[in-house]
Amino acid sequence: MLTNPVERTGPDFADANGIRLCYETFGKRSDPPLVLVMGLAAQMIVWPEDFCAQLAAQGRFVVRFDNRDIGKSTWFTEEKTPSMADIFMGLAAGQKLPARYALIDMAKDTLGLMDALGIERADVVGASMGGAITQELMAAYPERLRTATLIFAPSGDPNSPQASPTALANLMAPRPTDRASFIETYVKTWRVLAADHFPFDEEKTRREGAESFDRGSNPQGVVRQMLAIVASGNRKDALRSTHTPTLIIHGTLDPLVPFGIGEDLAQTIPGAKFEIIEGMGHSLPRQAWPQILNAIDAHAR
Repeated sequence: MLTNPVERTGPDFADANGIRLCYETFGKRSDPPLVLVMGLAAQMIVWPEDFCAQLAAQGRFVVRFDNRDIGKSTWFTEEKTPSMADIFMGLAAGQKLPARYALIDMAKDTLGLMDALGIERADVVGASMGGAITQELMAAYPERLRTATLIFAPSGDPNSPQASPTALANLMAPRPTDRASFIETYVKTWRVLAADHFPFDEEKTRREGAESFDRGSNPQGVVRQMLAIVASGNRKDALRSTHTPTLIIHGTLDPLVPFGIGEDLAQTIPGAKFEIIEGMGHSLPRQAWPQILNAIDAHAR
């Protein structure tokens, strides 16, 4: 725990790339900026407050935000959006499903938020889909990144190791629309993603699920985010020529984005550093924070 609280602002809103993003900041605006990009179906609160505060205490101006179609940021509305099961069945059948937007659009959202906050270049840390969005930034807008950190991030390679059946089943399951069922499903999902090495903090996860529902549950938005991932394809060729200093953080027990994907990314991106978290799944357990925070700090410096 921090002995002295860091400065904090928000939640606030910014116009970015033609939409409205909800964001919060931690630390002094005069410090070097560090932007956190979260993953599929996850609101900015999945970057824990204490985690953000500890990053800020390292001398960083930390920004976390809700991606489009999640939380308090702009939601897109469609007359009909396929289910998550439809997407996977379509993929298995070789069908191409129309996407409302792609990951590059979400990357431009991130840049738009940076512009709104007067940030020219930043250290960008992306988790899961947020790591894929960060890869889009590395490929298309490298001049806006000082460094990139990819935490359990997919590369889009169709030949990558596949998620475990249990993790995949959780991803495909319909998301409840009533509060109590949403919270129970939220806890169940994160219990699977966390794997079973580190103690699972059910109380904290339950509070996070309740806050996520109250901030804004958008099941169709989650499907549109998944369609964006599918539509964006394989990024490995673009990553082979990137010059952004890159840190890859991956857990050995990740059931959703298996460890082999992190290994492959480390071999694909020139000069990438690879931080292995023994026993970590597809979550950020507090017991692993010291290793994660120290790795991000050393890389950014």
